[in-house]
This record gives sequence, C-alpha cells and structure tokens, in this order.
Amino acid sequence: MSTAYTKPALRERLKKKIMAGSRGGKPGQWSARKAQLLAAEYKKAGGGYKQGKTATAKSLTKWTKQKWRTSDGSASKSKKRYLPDKAWDALTPAEKAATNRAKARGAKSGKQFVSQPRKIKKKTAKYRKS
Repeated sequence: MSTAYTKPALRERLKKKIMAGSRGGKPGQWSARKAQLLAAEYKKAGGGYKQGKTATAKSLTKWTKQKWRTSDGSASKSKKRYLPDKAWDALTPAEKAATNRAKARGAKSGKQFVSQPRKIKKKTAKYRKS
C-alpha cells in the first residue's frame, strides 16, 4: 500500500471491490474506467491524498475530461476500439474499420489491450497523450 493516501486500507478495500466487479471492465481486469471509479469512490468515502498528483493521476484526470467512444458510439464492451472523439474524427472510414478489426481479433483471443495498426497508432497518438 502506498503512503500517498490518507486512508490506504480504505483505498485497498475499495480497489478489491471494484476489481471484482464488472463495471468498467471484466471482473479481475484493471482498466482506466475502474481507476476512475476507484478515485471517485475513495474521495466519496472520505479518503484523501498526502501529496500532489502523480503523472499517472494527472493522465487519469485528463482522460476523464475527454469524451471517449467507439467509432459508432456503441458501448465499449462491444469489442470495438475505444478512442477520444478527436482521434476518431482524424481517421478515414477505412482506418476506422482497420482498427476495429484489429481490436476484435485481439478481443476474440482474450486480450484486454490490443495495439492499433502502426499507421493508425501514429496518427491517433497526439489525441491519446496525457
């Protein structure tokens, strides 16, 4: 447990509960959405922080403020790529289809995180940076 938290035992308890649940991802899998849920639940339960935000926490704050979606706006559980709006706007219909195909292939084989095709990854990187 980290000493950065004012109530580390509370945070750890909440983290285990969120990890076990299916909200924000499969049970047992960690995700950015589950990190958002943990931060909100920890704050709501009276937890705080002893120091300023880490780089990871700053990234999470930025990601929370961005509007993320799939190419067609469907739920993220659809095994389609999940990116910020601006990233989708930068892609052609063919690129959207290619990145969704890559994500679907990886998800079908049980992978939670699937790399994008190299060209598309390079094109969307600036929209995903924290």
